[in-house]
Amino acid sequence: MASQASQAAPSWSASYRNSSQGRRRRTTCYCGERLVLVTSSTAENPGRRFWGCVNYGIGEECGYFVWAESEKEQEVARLKRKITGLKGKVTTLERMLTMAVAVAKHRW
Repeated sequence: MASQASQAAPSWSASYRNSSQGRRRRTTCYCGERLVLVTSSTAENPGRRFWGCVNYGIGEECGYFVWAESEKEQEVARLKRKITGLKGKVTTLERMLTMAVAVAKHRW
């Protein structure tokens, strides 16, 4: 069972941020109602937050459910992408340096 004490509608800025990353956050559930942020109180996922139907827990919900990413998880994913990009740049620069050294040796 989950507690509805920590409900909040998804913000426009969060939706915009996700769409700019190619993942637009849904703002309504399957029945067209607004989403609410709910905190799980199950033994398997205590304290974990998820987006669900506004009618969650009153028996009329449509079953829409998606785990909410924490800001830390989003930051970790962003940093992993940045690291991957930087590794690619380092590899390119290493190749360019190797070629420059080879050309300089050949000319000398």
